[in-house]
Amino acid sequence: METIRGDYIMKLFTVGPTQMRKEILDVRHQQVPYFRTTEFSEVMLDSDKLLKKFMNAPESYKSIYLTASGTGALEATIMNCMNETDHVLVINGGTFGQRFVDLCELHEIPHTVIKLEEGEALTAKHFAAVEEQSFTFVIANIDETSTAQLYDINLLSSFAKKKQAYLVIDAISSFLIDHYDMAGNNIDVTILSSQKGLCIAPGISPIVISDRLYEERVKNNHIKNLYFDFNQYIKNFTRGQTPFTPAVGVCLEMNKALHLIEEEGFENYLARIDSVAKDFRNRIKELPVSLPAFSISNAVTPIRFEQPIAKDVFTILKDKYDIFVNPTGGVNEDYVLRVAHIGDTTIEDNKMLVETMKSVIKEITGK
Repeated sequence: METIRGDYIMKLFTVGPTQMRKEILDVRHQQVPYFRTTEFSEVMLDSDKLLKKFMNAPESYKSIYLTASGTGALEATIMNCMNETDHVLVINGGTFGQRFVDLCELHEIPHTVIKLEEGEALTAKHFAAVEEQSFTFVIANIDETSTAQLYDINLLSSFAKKKQAYLVIDAISSFLIDHYDMAGNNIDVTILSSQKGLCIAPGISPIVISDRLYEERVKNNHIKNLYFDFNQYIKNFTRGQTPFTPAVGVCLEMNKALHLIEEEGFENYLARIDSVAKDFRNRIKELPVSLPAFSISNAVTPIRFEQPIAKDVFTILKDKYDIFVNPTGGVNEDYVLRVAHIGDTTIEDNKMLVETMKSVIKEITGK
C-alpha cells in the first residue's frame, strides 16, 4: 500500500519507521486524548497483556514504557540493572552491538566483547573463547539491524544459563517478526521500540523484565536518575500509567497494532512476513547482488552489489521514485543496501521494487 505525503507518494521498505497500515494511520490522525484517565489506563494494560502474550512472558513480569528511542531503553536497562561489580559479555556484531559497548564504557560497567568481523557469523567457538571467564550478564541485539544477522538464541541462552548470568536481549527489530520466546529461552530483559517490529511511529520503547531480575537487582536499586528510574515506572504501571507524560498517540497506535495482529492470528502474521521476505530474496536472484552467508532476520534483507553503486541506487530510488530502502554506513556504504519486509509491504510491492531496481541499475551501469 502506498502512503500519501503532501503532493507525492512515498513507499517505505525501511526497518523503522516502517510503511504503516491504514488502520494505524487512521489512529494517528485522531485527536490525542487526555491520558490521566481510567480509559487510557485500560488501553495500556490491554496492550501490555497482548505484548506479553506474543513474547511468551508471564503476566508477573514487570513492564516499563519509556517515551524514548531504543537507545534510551538500552541505556536505561544498563543503568537500572548493572553496576561496577558486574562483568558483562557483549555481543558486538555491528552498529547496535557497538552501542551496548559504548554504554558499558560510559557507565563504567566491566565488560568483555565478542567482536564479529565483517560477514562473520556468531557461533559456539566465540563462546568457547571466553569459557574460562565469569559473567553476571550476557547482552545481545538478537537481530543486529545494521547487518541483519539473526543470532542463535539457543547459543546465547545456554551460555547465560551455564554462567548463571542474566540474559538481556534487544529485540527491537526482531520481535513480532521472528519467533521469540522470552520465558522459554530464560530471557531476563526484552527491549523493544515502537518504530520497528511494532510498525508504528517512533516514540515508545517498552522493556519487559523477569521476576528474577526485578527481585534481585531492580527492586532495591536506587539510581541517581529521575526519568529513567525503572521502579517509578513499575509502581505507576500497576494502574496502567507512567510517571511522566508518554507519547499518548503512539500508545494508542500500539494498542491498535497489537489487536490487528491478534485478529489475524499471531502465527499467521509471522508466516505472512516470512513469505514476503522469502519472495524478495528469491526475486533478487535477477539482480547483480548477493546475500550474506549467516542467518538473517525476516525483518530485513542486506543486499551486496557487485559494483560500488549502493549509494547511487539509494539516491535514485529516493529522488526519482519516492522509494526508500535502508542505506548502510561505514565500509559497506558503497556496496550494501538493506530492504525491510515489515509494515504494510506485500509480494506485489516486492515485484515493483525489484523491477524498479533493475531500471535504476541499468541507468547507473548501462546494463
